[in-house]
Amino acid sequence: MRYLLITFLLVCTSFLFIGCDDGVSSNRNVSVNNSVSTNTEKSDNENELGVGQLFHLGMTIDEVRGVLEAHHIEIINEIENTRDSEAWDWGNKSIWTEGVSFSFDQNGVLYEIVYENDETTELGVKAGDRIELMKEKYGNQYKLYSSKELVGMGMVEESQSLTAEVYEYRMEEHYLQVFANDSKITSWVMSKYKLGTNSPVSEDYTQTVISKQGNPMKKHLWEEYQRYLELIPTGDDSKYYQILASDRARALLSLNKLGLLELSKDEFNQVNESREELRSALEHSVVYSGYSSNSEHVIAIISPLSYESKSYQEAINLIADQEDEYEFLSYITQQSDERSLLVGLDLKIEGTLVHSDEMKIDKIIVSNSDDSNTQTAFSTEEITDISDKYKRAKILNNKLKSGKWYAFAYDGTLIYDPVIAVSLNGEQVVLNRQ
Repeated sequence: MRYLLITFLLVCTSFLFIGCDDGVSSNRNVSVNNSVSTNTEKSDNENELGVGQLFHLGMTIDEVRGVLEAHHIEIINEIENTRDSEAWDWGNKSIWTEGVSFSFDQNGVLYEIVYENDETTELGVKAGDRIELMKEKYGNQYKLYSSKELVGMGMVEESQSLTAEVYEYRMEEHYLQVFANDSKITSWVMSKYKLGTNSPVSEDYTQTVISKQGNPMKKHLWEEYQRYLELIPTGDDSKYYQILASDRARALLSLNKLGLLELSKDEFNQVNESREELRSALEHSVVYSGYSSNSEHVIAIISPLSYESKSYQEAINLIADQEDEYEFLSYITQQSDERSLLVGLDLKIEGTLVHSDEMKIDKIIVSNSDDSNTQTAFSTEEITDISDKYKRAKILNNKLKSGKWYAFAYDGTLIYDPVIAVSLNGEQVVLNRQ
């Protein structure tokens, strides 16, 4: 229940906690606690060590309880996430003390410690300090989650404070996440996972600082979006350029919502209007795409299932950069037995902001737009054999190499208007038709 716990703690009046609480609320951004609550005076040894040095990631829940008891640190509350069975942190437990909280996975192993008292990081940063001190100590190689992005992740309510930010540093074996409001640190976190996910340490944040003005990613996407729009009227590849223009429009709108780039009102209206026109023109497209909160670009192509889809053959081949992509996906469907309709789903994920060589998907859910039927996409031996036949990459342990296509399939017998949701690094990324 990692980021939901952080959500509740970040801004007391702004955050929603999904676990089963007992009426105990935290005031992470309202005030800064000066010490961990104790029942008796601290020992000289505890004062010398500091509370933070008593705990480390990887401890068991019994070990944490034992240390808390030995040092007379009162447990205010214990909770378990039982509200959302689809959440990655379903069944995870948390222990709260005054100023420090702990989160444990389903095996009872500590994966996150949140400090909102006067405990300092290794380099001497603590709640109450200014963000400038953090940058002076830790540098500028971080991932910044703006208030807009936190709203998009469901961690901040849109109607609440728009000054909340999270700075995430990659350390050797964990992440350091620094929560701030009005440029003042409200808490800091040691976590095995990237914010809002159960994704382990993997990102390279050496080039991740984003400026709100002059954002190079926005400039790149905007230029591509305009160029593809200009190319649409020409040649037989018009559908290809329509798909690309629509995808870049989706990127601009999605990343604007997440706070990773900033569109003016005129820019937003222009992109939104043209995207609606493109979606209408691409009614029979079999290409779907979406963007994660970490700006990963997720794109899927499904087997053509209608006569109208045949007109997308050239576009599909160009997007996959394979001369036989249309044939490959069609062949998967042709292998269906009489009892089902096997639909091929070719998937590619690539980083746009933070480079990751390898990404993990937990599952791919395909459903009707009205949720009347749902299927889980799979990679069976039959699909593997077809992938071998067409010399496609093989997926191992649900891990995908960035920029490579991987084939899956699903039973499309009852799926008429597919919506594709990819669980990527603990986050559900919804893909929409272009």
